[in-house]
Amino acid sequence: MTRSQVAQILCAAPGIALASLLLVGLALASVDQHPLWQFEPLNPSEAAALRDAGELGKLLQQGLDPNRAYPIRAGFLSEPVIMTPIEAAIAANRPEIVDMLIEAGAILEPDLNQAAP
Repeated sequence: MTRSQVAQILCAAPGIALASLLLVGLALASVDQHPLWQFEPLNPSEAAALRDAGELGKLLQQGLDPNRAYPIRAGFLSEPVIMTPIEAAIAANRPEIVDMLIEAGAILEPDLNQAAP
């Protein structure tokens, strides 16, 4: 192999690598997976904490229970917790999401730890 041929191969290598990455990316995109990071869907409590009304509406429309407690990953509020969507919306100070959840049938349970008047 001559120096010229080696130089041609080395010059073509970045283009071949880029084309290979593009093909892998397209193949993974066809099955809804990104080649660099994975997508983790939100549950109703996470959507409520993020004020993502569109995602929350979609999840409720799919039949997920607005009164069930779901795990919330670290970073959505402060630390990982398990809350109902309405509790998550209250914790995140999202009154418009609280209203949306009440309209969807969520029950705002009274705080039993509060002293009666």
